[in-house]
Amino acid sequence: MRNQSILSYKMFPDYGSNLGDVVPVGKQLDIWGDAETEVMILNDGDESLCLGYEDVHFYHDLYVGDQVDFKATMVKIGNTSRKVKLETYKVATPARRNGRPDAAENEVDVLDPPLLCSEGYSVLVVKKPQQRGVQPDGIVADPWAEVDKVI
Repeated sequence: MRNQSILSYKMFPDYGSNLGDVVPVGKQLDIWGDAETEVMILNDGDESLCLGYEDVHFYHDLYVGDQVDFKATMVKIGNTSRKVKLETYKVATPARRNGRPDAAENEVDVLDPPLLCSEGYSVLVVKKPQQRGVQPDGIVADPWAEVDKVI
């Protein structure tokens, strides 16, 4: 079972609809939807239906030019419901926005460690007839185990 999806996006100018090139939080929710859909397809073979979000927090703004990772990790599997933890990490940002006004226009700073910008949970449902294979139940003990093996 693959229980995690990480989608990398660059925040393009058409994403920044607010003053100061801030990317609206709605765009983050759209991309979270893509990440959770990928997890559900890989796990269940179905896109699922999102029932809603829980405990969502936005800590830092995203800006045009930022390089961002959107992570969706399945943390609980029920009979038809799935709980997914969602996280947004800024991994790189334009150097000028990062406090270096003399930097070249296309210069970026890699953030080490990446900056957690938002997190929350979603609850999704996959009807029994749409599920494929044997589905485990309960809480995923170590959601990083599969990722650690790859690295």
